[in-house]
Amino acid sequence: MKKTLSFAAFLFFLSGFAQAQTAEEIIAKHIEAIGGKKWALVEAVKSEAKISADGAPGMSIGMTMVAVRNKSLRMDVSVMGMTQTTVVNGDAGWANNPFMGKMEPEPLTADQVKSMSDMTDVDGTLVGYKEKGYTLEYSGKEDVDGTEAHKIKINKGGKRSEYTFIDPSTFYEIKNIRVEEVDGQEVESATVYSNFKNQDGLVFPFTIQQNDPTMGGSTVTITSITINPLVDQKTFVMPGK
Repeated sequence: MKKTLSFAAFLFFLSGFAQAQTAEEIIAKHIEAIGGKKWALVEAVKSEAKISADGAPGMSIGMTMVAVRNKSLRMDVSVMGMTQTTVVNGDAGWANNPFMGKMEPEPLTADQVKSMSDMTDVDGTLVGYKEKGYTLEYSGKEDVDGTEAHKIKINKGGKRSEYTFIDPSTFYEIKNIRVEEVDGQEVESATVYSNFKNQDGLVFPFTIQQNDPTMGGSTVTITSITINPLVDQKTFVMPGK
């Protein structure tokens, strides 16, 4: 009986080890497919885009975002002559919201800063995931718009995790589900990526479909990406400070 249990435990261990190896191998291929070591040379990324939102059909919405590696983020969303600005700068952040009558910038909460800070990770969650303290779990395959994608859970520590879905033919990430706690509530958001293009040896999705429970559905169409642009750090400082 003991031998049977020991053998079963051994098989269980091998199964877990094989799944870990599978997850790591898939993500290694993903990282290589999107640019590999070239990501280490990226200190900042500027992207410009147009947004179509389910809640505002036919409305022209523009977005400019600048992210500085592990430090700062500024996102400007413009519509109808007004601009909403959201900024993270180190462990603090601020935002205005003229669409809600809040013309003056206000500080972000600690949870909001933590959530937005992930966007300063210019090479994404998966590049250098071990160094960031994340672990992987292979979760089998799941259909993503007709593609049987590899589903991998990313444990980020605390109450934060992500599920990444990798196309087995290109090894691009075609979907991501993010789970985190913001202001005391668990929030899950899904993002689907497509229209991949090579920009200076790095691969980016130029079409991003988002389903945010707080903001609804939207499609972001990237119009330009600039690698390592000149960045004025003053643009991250809260006005009046």
